Amino acid sequence: MVSEAKVNGNDAPTEVLPALAEKPAGLPPGKYSLVGWDMDTTGRRLIDEICQIAAYTPKQSYSQYIMPYGDLNPGARRRHNVRVVTVGRYRMLKDTVTHKILKTKSEISALTDFLDWLEKEKGDGSVILIYHEPTRLSPTMLLEALTRYKLLDRFKTIVAGFTDSYALAAEKCKATVKSVSLRVLARVLLDADTLSVDSALDRASTAYRIVEHLSQSEQQEVGGGGEGVNASEDMVETARAWARPVHTELEALDKLKKLLERQNTFRPVFAPLLRLARSERKRVTQLRRLLADAGLLYDHLKDAWQEQQVTGLEKQLSALSVTAKEEDIKELIDIFDRHFDPTKEPKSPKPRVNNKTRTTSAGETGETSSESQKSSEQNSPVKTNDATANLDQQQEVVAN
Repeated sequence: MVSEAKVNGNDAPTEVLPALAEKPAGLPPGKYSLVGWDMDTTGRRLIDEICQIAAYTPKQSYSQYIMPYGDLNPGARRRHNVRVVTVGRYRMLKDTVTHKILKTKSEISALTDFLDWLEKEKGDGSVILIYHEPTRLSPTMLLEALTRYKLLDRFKTIVAGFTDSYALAAEKCKATVKSVSLRVLARVLLDADTLSVDSALDRASTAYRIVEHLSQSEQQEVGGGGEGVNASEDMVETARAWARPVHTELEALDKLKKLLERQNTFRPVFAPLLRLARSERKRVTQLRRLLADAGLLYDHLKDAWQEQQVTGLEKQLSALSVTAKEEDIKELIDIFDRHFDPTKEPKSPKPRVNNKTRTTSAGETGETSSESQKSSEQNSPVKTNDATANLDQQQEVVAN
């Protein structure tokens, strides 16, 4: 989603983060239990798997590592400090900081245990899950995983909604801080100078404490920081008012799937370009997302070019004038004109020659890094048909 903003005196479209695109509708009054929640995944795509899920309350916490079918992508390995290794014939999850092998479960077992734990926490009310993320991707990925294992109906009887502490902090702290990232808020609000955000449990507890801090009124003592046994009435009311119901997140998931379907129709054009360098690949995914957001399909642009060639493309892409810069439209016209015109050379990656050779040693334990995601993901239950497999080309969403 984009809006117009003035940058350096010029009008330029800037992206509005999904967490701030619209104010949450809130939940009706009732009895709610608050739980801090977060999870680590193998990537930031809808088809990626969960590798850790965690929840926090002042009384107790839940944390479970999950053995994914696929490997973590490089960004996920850096964020979470874990990677998949092969020891002998077995694949395992390893902490890259402590170099210890982590105890894991399958995704369905971990999600079932997570629901059992939440069921005990909800009592005779419902649960509101508190998390901190600008992209709102974690709820959709969790709901997709629950749907995959037919656990969604049970989840909806336990959880009423999700509260994003990012949106709450952006509203409450806009006059005092420029960034509402988890590290900044932990340092400013919670006096936590050193916060580790690579663990889902640490992020879950911090998100809970941020909401607790921001919900305190002036008469209350500030700085409890999650030490109370139960959530205060003010905290529950704040979380309720800033919560998005589960059905709202399910609607967002449905919209995302439809957007990805439109996006994947452009695979013949953009698939070769996704083999470019990282910076160019990021640019290509942005252009492809502009087309999908505008509701355009590959066949629309193909028919337009066949009828009027470049003029037809210009007419079709004129719908992007509100959300895209002029240079974006010109680049898209050039890409599609080269693709459809047989007399022109299509845009494609140049062959790269890598003179550096990388050597690895297995060590005494016979441990090797498991980076062959292609072979391991073929056995994943996530990818059951060609339509789902096409989603691996979707845009990576980078979390703050």
